[in-house]
Amino acid sequence: MDVAALQERSGWVVHRLAVTGSTNDVAARLAAEGAPARTVVLADRQTEGRGRAGRRFASPSGGLYASLLLAAHAEDLPGRVVALVAVAAAEAVEAATGFRAEIKWPNDVWLARKKVGGILLESTDPDRPVVAGIGLNLHAVPRGLPPDVAPTVSSLEAVSGLAVERQVVLESLLAAVDRWSTARAEPGGAEALETAWRRRLALIGEDVTCHCAGQPLSGVLEDASLAEGLLIRDAVSGPVWRPAGHVQDLRPAGRTIS
Repeated sequence: MDVAALQERSGWVVHRLAVTGSTNDVAARLAAEGAPARTVVLADRQTEGRGRAGRRFASPSGGLYASLLLAAHAEDLPGRVVALVAVAAAEAVEAATGFRAEIKWPNDVWLARKKVGGILLESTDPDRPVVAGIGLNLHAVPRGLPPDVAPTVSSLEAVSGLAVERQVVLESLLAAVDRWSTARAEPGGAEALETAWRRRLALIGEDVTCHCAGQPLSGVLEDASLAEGLLIRDAVSGPVWRPAGHVQDLRPAGRTIS
């Protein structure tokens, strides 16, 4: 990784670590110390990587593990910022592999219907940049995944058969984040971002299961909205908008949570 070249080409401040517990924790500390937006923390390996709901995110050497400091207004949190990073990540994955990348609501990146990455947004102080962590499996699937989860996970190289360079993917990701951040601030930009996000959403029109307000729910995912949540049609209630904050563990019917 050529940090100097990455900084020059991207315009971002880059902090690279060989090993750390969590890049999100390092990025949050830097934000508390005054680091500005457009700062990125990169690690070759994480020992305490985490995903949504506190789940462990396996982070062996060979993946892309980065946490971005992003400027955001209160009305952008959390949905619009997650959507921005997810769309940018999908574009970077697609550019590296030539395969269409999808977003599995709310924060997974899918390639060929398998998870290749995830996003974790964390914000503790409205006066500081938001921390957006992203992990991508570039070369291989992490070892030691549960037997029922491993078949649902893949990597960019496993799907595409192409050699993938971490620096190229990261540069593409940062450029896409910058592009969408600029677009979002323009008239109609928020709507354009949501349209791009919706076009990449997986599982639309498919049978899904989830927990809604703590109760199991099965139905067809008909639509999604950053403001309204998920439109799920079940056999009892028909199509009903479910607030995003009420929905957990959305997945294809019959698939184990990954």
